[in-house]
Amino acid sequence: MATPTLSPVVPTTAGPLQDNPLIAEVEQFRQDCCHRYQFNSRWDNTLNIAGILLSVSIIAAGAWNASRIATVLGGLVASIVTAQRAFPFGQRAQFYRSLIGQSANLLTDMREGLIAIPQAVSTLQNLRLDFAQQLPRGTGNGSVTNSGQQTNP
Repeated sequence: MATPTLSPVVPTTAGPLQDNPLIAEVEQFRQDCCHRYQFNSRWDNTLNIAGILLSVSIIAAGAWNASRIATVLGGLVASIVTAQRAFPFGQRAQFYRSLIGQSANLLTDMREGLIAIPQAVSTLQNLRLDFAQQLPRGTGNGSVTNSGQQTNP
């Protein structure tokens, strides 16, 4: 017996709000989140794999007494760690995955008639606000808090 595969797209089923243009808007928002999730997830995986491969290469260079090569490889590992710190792809992927889940729940509620249109619009507005403002940022010398004040590391 074949195991069904899960699709990242919520299937469209007939429901009380099926023909409402708000559903198409929520689906578009969800697709935007899916694209950003995939981008950030791929880069996070790429940087992690590169770091592992370079670390193993450093061990091999050390075993073969190739200290100059090990030094260069160590610098590359440091640059990957710096890139991961400056561009938190993993945190961003988790952030978008959360938005994908929330928008999928909103779609289900709308399709099943469990939520009124004004409440659905308000929820979508909140999701968009999170999408615009809550994106995890990289770390640096100082960061700005939600109140706009500069903090020290």
